[in-house]
Amino acid sequence: MRKLLLVALLSPMTVMAHEGHGGIGLFHHLADLAPAIALLAVIAAGFIWVKKRK
Repeated sequence: MRKLLLVALLSPMTVMAHEGHGGIGLFHHLADLAPAIALLAVIAAGFIWVKKRK
C-alpha cells in the first residue's frame, strides 16, 4: 500500500494541473483539502492511541 501511494505521489500525472486551472499541479487544491487531511490525521492518531491503550 505504501509503495502504491509513493508511486501515485511521484508519478508525472500528479504534477500536471487538470484543464480549466491556471495552477501548477494538484497542489493548487491543497487549501481545499487541508481540513480533510487534518481530520484524517486526527482520526488516525486516535485509532493508534486506542490500539496502544489495550
